Amino acid sequence: MYLMTSRQYGSATVSACCALILVLIAFTASSQPSLSFEIKKPKKYESRSLPSEKSANTRFTLPKKFYNNLVSRFNYYFNANNILNNTIAEAKAAHVDDYSQLLPFYNYELDSSYADKMDTVLYKATAGIVLHDLRSDWVDKLYLLMGRAYLYRKDFDSATTVFQYINYAFAPKDGGYDLPIGSNASNTNGVFTIATQENRSLWKKMTSFPPSRNESFLWQARTYIEQDELVEASSLLEIIRTDPNFPERLRADLEEVTAYLMYKQLNYESAADHLLKALDNAENKLETARWEYLAAQLYALAKNEKQAIALYERSIQHTTDPLMEVYARLNVVGLASGNQENSLQRNLDELLKMARRDKYETQRDIIYYAAARLELRRNNYAAAQDLLLKSIKFNVDNPLQKQLSFLLLGDLNYTRKAYSPSYTFYDSIQTALLKEADQQRVLERKPALQVISVNQSLVSKEDSLQRLAALSPEERTELVKKVLRQLRKEKGLKDAANDPMLAAIPGGAPAAVDLFGKPSAEFYFQNASLRSRGLGEFKSRWGTRPNIDNWRRQTAIDRSLVTNTPTPDAQSAAAKKDAEDLTIDGLMKNIPLSSEQLGNSHQAIIKALLANADAFQNTLEDYPSAIEVYEELIKRYPESAEVEDALYNLAYLYKKNGQPEKAATAAAQLQRSFPGGKLLAQLNTVKLDKKNDPAQATYESIYRLFLEGKFNEAKEAKLAADKQFGNSYWTPQLLYIESIYYIKQKDDSTAINRLENIVSLFGISQLAEKATTMIDVLKRRKEIENYLTNLNVDRPEDIAGRGVDLNNTNTLGLVTKRPDSLLAPPKEIKAVGKEVVNLSNTNTVNAPPIAKKDSLNMVPKTLVSKQIAVEAPKTSIISNNTFNFNPADTQYVVVVLDNVDPIFATEARNAFNRFNQERYSDRQIAIYNRKINNQYQLLMFGPFANASDAIGYIDKTRPVTASRIVPWLAADKFSFLIISEPNMNVLINNQDLTGYRNFLLQAFPYKF
Repeated sequence: MYLMTSRQYGSATVSACCALILVLIAFTASSQPSLSFEIKKPKKYESRSLPSEKSANTRFTLPKKFYNNLVSRFNYYFNANNILNNTIAEAKAAHVDDYSQLLPFYNYELDSSYADKMDTVLYKATAGIVLHDLRSDWVDKLYLLMGRAYLYRKDFDSATTVFQYINYAFAPKDGGYDLPIGSNASNTNGVFTIATQENRSLWKKMTSFPPSRNESFLWQARTYIEQDELVEASSLLEIIRTDPNFPERLRADLEEVTAYLMYKQLNYESAADHLLKALDNAENKLETARWEYLAAQLYALAKNEKQAIALYERSIQHTTDPLMEVYARLNVVGLASGNQENSLQRNLDELLKMARRDKYETQRDIIYYAAARLELRRNNYAAAQDLLLKSIKFNVDNPLQKQLSFLLLGDLNYTRKAYSPSYTFYDSIQTALLKEADQQRVLERKPALQVISVNQSLVSKEDSLQRLAALSPEERTELVKKVLRQLRKEKGLKDAANDPMLAAIPGGAPAAVDLFGKPSAEFYFQNASLRSRGLGEFKSRWGTRPNIDNWRRQTAIDRSLVTNTPTPDAQSAAAKKDAEDLTIDGLMKNIPLSSEQLGNSHQAIIKALLANADAFQNTLEDYPSAIEVYEELIKRYPESAEVEDALYNLAYLYKKNGQPEKAATAAAQLQRSFPGGKLLAQLNTVKLDKKNDPAQATYESIYRLFLEGKFNEAKEAKLAADKQFGNSYWTPQLLYIESIYYIKQKDDSTAINRLENIVSLFGISQLAEKATTMIDVLKRRKEIENYLTNLNVDRPEDIAGRGVDLNNTNTLGLVTKRPDSLLAPPKEIKAVGKEVVNLSNTNTVNAPPIAKKDSLNMVPKTLVSKQIAVEAPKTSIISNNTFNFNPADTQYVVVVLDNVDPIFATEARNAFNRFNQERYSDRQIAIYNRKINNQYQLLMFGPFANASDAIGYIDKTRPVTASRIVPWLAADKFSFLIISEPNMNVLINNQDLTGYRNFLLQAFPYKF
């Protein structure tokens, strides 16, 4: 793809027809008497004049015109143009596109290896000019060819000089004089022009070629773009576009250069628009498909998904490159969000169909890799792993793709916590071929995964051995024999005692057996016994041979075996060890039958579990997995000394994971089980210091007074404490909730003072950023309130159903109507950020009355939240005299607020609402306030489809509640539950929250 190639001029050969046309050209040739230049000649030729130097002094007769046009065209221009075009073709053939990235605009890149060929083009173009009369019709075309050669050689200054010379020398003349641009002389029908007007009548098309000056403008713009002089290029192209004399034949070229300019300016949508208008310049079907693919990428970057999908589909229809088709289908799936499931399955089927075709045989590894990525979009890990293994299997000579397949296998197994396979795949990667970020991830994970993999294998092995030890002697012996036969088959060893086909001969060597001698209905390669025996025969005769061609020729494989083949002594020793180990006695000795062996087995498991927990906790920082291992250790070995370490780490990990109740339970159990332990002293050091500090205790009590709504008492206590202790004992939580109180009272100056204290004293706190945003909002309270007051707020019933506070300026779900839907809020209003502050209203949103007869009428069915794919504990229907629990029933997630003032209950609801809109933007999770009694208030989320979905939401939300959502709320002031509508009816009537929590623990013993 390049501008103004020989296609526009034809590739005529010398024939009778061409000769006739050339005669006609000679008659109508227009001379260029103003052309002249100086060229340095060798000393011996200084006295001789070149034909070009004689142009001004000789007549340009008809025979002379014919000769100069004929020779200039076919001896010089034709050859030089062919060399340039062939060079471009070679560069295109060498170019390889990475379809996973934004494609370069042109599918070639001329590097230094092509410089010699460009020099040849320059030599022939220069010779074609100086060795012929300058009045030839081909001088301007030779100059244009010269400028293009300089451009491709990246000699941009020379290219610019040549194109500017064409613009000047071949411009329209008035009696031999130049026509100044913008003067009346260049005025055509009231329009000023810079282009050369072309008379392209049929006679002109037959007898002459179009002038090159108009094309030189486009090449000049291309030169500017290559030098990143985008303003100059834009100005020139705009002048050309509006010029009435610019020829229609060059419109596609103009669109191409304009698209290139927009591409460089990162104006993606305009670049795509102009590129589609230039598709006629593509040389073949593949280049058309490539530009369509590029245009689709540009539309995707411009967020025009519909147009991008359409162009990806067009490129699939036109392309002959299987890689382009694969990546186009991947991109279609990524963009087709509205009908994603159907689009994903359709494109997955197409990819698998492609993989079965012979013409895509060499691309099967990439096709299967792309199909695996599609399966991962719907979390189908098993199918993705099978496809990735196929990708590796069919990889012939693409080492980078093989590493990507291994990397994705390692990542997906790590994601689903299959750590041993994950390590195996990571260990197969040649990290030097990966990107730096991928290298870092693999190198960070591999050491820990190796430890985890080895320890998991050890635990599995010891568990199996202990199960064998628990069997009766007869059962144990029978099972060991079965395992022994299997292991010997895998090793290719023979069991002379049990195999009737083997007959002992002198020296102990078995008699030769004809494997194919006895007719059998079973195919040989489907008989595991025969195959293992055949493998043994092969190894005994040929030794261990690699799976390569010419396996008989030792010299052909010596180099591949030099580092892997053990010495004969080592082979003999290994064979002897296998023969000793693979016996009943050899296997029996590993089974822990004695108390000492059993103790060593248990100790090995404990050590492996501790090592794994440490790897999860300190290397991978996978706290949930570390918690699982510590819990397993305590459950399996509650009396072991290592339980002390496990409880100590659990207390820390529960707190890090946002489970303060469980952290307290682990700490209490540590104190009960190891009252004099060193770890308990370490755990209590910080707690005792805080507990015994009167200032700390005083401010903790003030904090609780604020939360409970005892504002006057809290203010007086804080004033007295500040006089006694200063501000060194303030906490960010205390200052934050105090500021909320003053905001509700519209005492903005005091509120700002408290917030500024958070920023200055607790800059690294989670609340510092929130405080900064709130300060900015408070300083512009009046401006924001006026703006929100003037909005035309629509209050449909579905908004109320989502629990939106329609009287509250803190609402994130307002639906506004403006005369101009494109009118955005003032910039300073938009800059408020994610943290929108409730400036005026303390009202809560109460849930609609619960319908006792028809519980499904509580909220519209369309508001039932989408499933959150997190596995929750499975349980059955349970009930008592008061409550009834069915895991299939619609459930609400409940945050129980204990002794929290309505002001802070509203702030908590707003915080959860912001979190839900950010984390679950594709779902509508309604939030309701419901007060049980003076002590408890409930924030109800949902409804969720069933208990599993509700538990899934809690598992994802609870770890970040204390650290991110409500960091200002004390951990013991909130807790999570789930509840159905019938149970909520009962709870409202009896107000027995403790009884319901105890009932719920029967279904989920460790959740609440």
